[in-house]
Amino acid sequence: MEIKNYTLKEYFDQKKSPCLSFHVFGLNDEFIKKDKELHRSDYFQVILLEQGKVCQQIEHETLELKKHQISVVFPHQINSLEIEKNAKGIVIQFDEVLFCSDLLKNELISYNNDLVNKLNHVVSEKMSFEKINNYGTQIFDLFRSLSPIKKEQIRFYIKIMLLEIIELAHQKYQGFQSPNQLDYFAKFKTLIETNYKTKRTVTYYKDELKITSKKLNEICKSKTGKTALNIIHERILTEIKRLLIFSGKNHKEIAYELGFDSPSALNKFVYAKLQETPTELKEELSRIYKY
Repeated sequence: MEIKNYTLKEYFDQKKSPCLSFHVFGLNDEFIKKDKELHRSDYFQVILLEQGKVCQQIEHETLELKKHQISVVFPHQINSLEIEKNAKGIVIQFDEVLFCSDLLKNELISYNNDLVNKLNHVVSEKMSFEKINNYGTQIFDLFRSLSPIKKEQIRFYIKIMLLEIIELAHQKYQGFQSPNQLDYFAKFKTLIETNYKTKRTVTYYKDELKITSKKLNEICKSKTGKTALNIIHERILTEIKRLLIFSGKNHKEIAYELGFDSPSALNKFVYAKLQETPTELKEELSRIYKY
């Protein structure tokens, strides 16, 4: 069975509107109907369920989301949705580049199974849910009449909302797993986060994990549909995007910070991945983030 892949860019291209780093809509929106089929996406998706029920399949687990419950689906997770007619809630989608704060990067970037399992289905009391849902409502209202300032407010509220969800999930579940208890994919992602600026070969990571390149690629393919090298390169590319749009550094400074031999090597890497130069990429990102 072919698993579809969704991107925020494709959605905004279809709408013939400028691409954004986030999308916000209600559970009754026509857009959500496409999620009935199993799919992967390149963005996070948060569902804040105000009433009714949602049946959600995430990987091999079927979850029933009820009133005052929350779901966070991570990039590349296989998932689908069945929504009851009377269900009401807010859906917030956002990309990985959005997270330039150290706390959020440290919490989210390795995507270890412990955190993923906690956030896929978060049960909360009414008061805790209402606090988080209030951020969702503000995000929804701002999204309906966007301006450059409101876009920045939305990014701020998304970060606050997600931190609240993470804190709630940690409170609800005990037995947080240390990195040496996580599966190979989580260990791989954690190793990348620590070493991506200096270690870019699959050989380094498979040696650290003490498995073969074939095994590592099989694990990565099953989790994301991508090879281990693709995942390493995606992490570098995500950091290039963050630095281009948020750091104020020039191409030479970015190249050396990320371990490239020269700005030319940075240019070649970006062009090979995106068929555009870092300058063109920065212009594109500036339109998305309005910086």
